[in-house]
Amino acid sequence: MVSTLKLTKIQIPNSDSDVLSFNSSTGIMTFHKDIKGEGTATTNMQQGLLKAWAMNNQVTTHSNLDSFNISSVTDLKTGGSQENFTNNMANGNYTGTFCSGYTTIDDASLYAVKYNAPNTGISTGSINFTWYYGSHGTTSKQAADCSHIGMQVAGDLA
Repeated sequence: MVSTLKLTKIQIPNSDSDVLSFNSSTGIMTFHKDIKGEGTATTNMQQGLLKAWAMNNQVTTHSNLDSFNISSVTDLKTGGSQENFTNNMANGNYTGTFCSGYTTIDDASLYAVKYNAPNTGISTGSINFTWYYGSHGTTSKQAADCSHIGMQVAGDLA
């Protein structure tokens, strides 16, 4: 037997506090409480999720192999990329994490990524970064394109 349940909110018993609400005109569902995750940990659905991610290839096509909440990627310079968000961040107080491998330079070790604020300051619409490498036994650094760059952004969406 198939049934349909239609409602606009779920409340805590004996309370006016909403746990879950649905906007029937937009189809948006909003959680008002934390969700229990692994073990005894809880996850806030608005704060606890990645807001954007991408797997970037700077070497052959300078494109994203896959992404979420990224509208496009821009080639800024050797080792440098700008990931443009589909949905902007609320402010410049978000964070990005990066990982990479496979440089265009033989016998080199990736050792640094520099998060670059755009020339106008921290951007809510994109995140810029540059990869650097150091040859074994030297302290100098040079920018290098990489074939697999993992990028994640956490923070508040606008």
